[in-house]
Amino acid sequence: VAMSRDIRVILVKLADRTHNIRTLKFVPPHKQKDVARETLELYAPLAHRLGIFWLKTELEDTSLRYLEPEVYEDLKVMVSVKREERQAYTE
Repeated sequence: VAMSRDIRVILVKLADRTHNIRTLKFVPPHKQKDVARETLELYAPLAHRLGIFWLKTELEDTSLRYLEPEVYEDLKVMVSVKREERQAYTE
């Protein structure tokens, strides 16, 4: 990916990885961690460098779900609580 001079190739690779990470629940657990780690180390930073921040966030969040499920669930609860607090404050 780093050697590609054609942005279209990189975008196709990112799209393919996004599909792979979204369908990771159908993959055996040992492969889930490998794909999630590679996504977190290679594809999420690549999306960030290209300025595709929504994709970077999705790749990081989904990778965390498979690499650190307990941490992911704790963060999910904390974000939900904060969201409810913000909504109550603005109403």
